[in-house]
Amino acid sequence: MKRDMELIRKILFFLETRPFLKTELDLPVEGYEQDVIRYHVLLLAQAGLVDYEPEISKTGRIIRAHVLGLNWAGHEFLDAVRSEKVWKKLVKYAKDKGGSLPFDLLKSLGVELIKESLKP
Repeated sequence: MKRDMELIRKILFFLETRPFLKTELDLPVEGYEQDVIRYHVLLLAQAGLVDYEPEISKTGRIIRAHVLGLNWAGHEFLDAVRSEKVWKKLVKYAKDKGGSLPFDLLKSLGVELIKESLKP
């Protein structure tokens, strides 16, 4: 399954808007199948952007992440890509460079675009 950064961003926005922490397996993100959302929540857990309770297989492998909420790193990433203007520039840049960007580079470019927008 291919990583969908648009979905990652939507999940982070959803988690940010919740008024309280609650462990959930299935998140209501319109337009996406639950299996796809679950996979992306697992990716967010692996990336260290969310707090979660792991569901572990008999062999000890994490197979699902019951997400609790954003952690510090998740808030930092979301702040870097929050602006729709910045996000559109990042998506365009990624498409121009072949379709996707590594996560850390995406965050760094988002921060740089924010810095540029703050200059007088």
